[in-house]
Amino acid sequence: MNQQSPNLDGRYTMEPRNRFLSAVMSIVEYEIKRPGSTVTFLSQVDLSAIERVRAAAAQSGTRKPSYTAFVMKALALAVREHPYANRRLVRLPLLGPRVQRFTHIDAAVLIERELPDAPMVAFVDMIRDADGLGLDTLTSRLHDLAVSDASSNQQWAIFSFIINRLPRFLARWVIRLPVLVPKLWVQYRGGAFVISSPAKYGVDMIAATWPWPLGVSFGLVKDRPLVQAGELVVRPTFTLTLNFDRRLIAGAQAGRFYKRIVELLEAAETTLTD
Repeated sequence: MNQQSPNLDGRYTMEPRNRFLSAVMSIVEYEIKRPGSTVTFLSQVDLSAIERVRAAAAQSGTRKPSYTAFVMKALALAVREHPYANRRLVRLPLLGPRVQRFTHIDAAVLIERELPDAPMVAFVDMIRDADGLGLDTLTSRLHDLAVSDASSNQQWAIFSFIINRLPRFLARWVIRLPVLVPKLWVQYRGGAFVISSPAKYGVDMIAATWPWPLGVSFGLVKDRPLVQAGELVVRPTFTLTLNFDRRLIAGAQAGRFYKRIVELLEAAETTLTD
């Protein structure tokens, strides 16, 4: 049977080389841990207390704390209560694997950048000493990071300069240096954890592996059925995800740490407010 081959001309194009794609590939392929090195916990979190705090802020005429601010505050307090979670594993050149213990609690946040030719771009910025900041301050700083550009955000200015101005091979090497140099990790990656959320795009949950020892994400906030005290109720919830490096934290310790984050969120009126 003779069958004419389809004409494929014009059905695809090859995009030009992209500096940001090269950089992102370098980070993902070099830094993200193998799936076998991590474990992921997921749970539905009752946000009734958080919604009451947000409603009270709206009634008083102040800015409602963002959900990311609540998660960041709860995570930072849980890390302070569980110091074994405030560490990362680093392979020092010639010295082999060592554990880097952080003395402060710096929250890393992934910030997206809408670039026409690079839809894969996100960079990391930090909120230092997050455990000592209130929800209002965290919300304000998160907003400032989201709307910042190269003129107001040094982290983004440095990141984009390295990618756009240095030769590709050198840019890939430079942006990976923090993984190998503990001081640079603190300066450009923060500490033990990163927070990311696709909730504003309608995503219910996310499970991912991160370069950080702890990766916390949450999904869309909406009413869902829950069973409380033997009764079926409807409550505002989101799915909270914790991805952790099993080489640093065993399951029982990680479980206690994760449980504490959930407890802090579900009692936000007394645990997270100033």
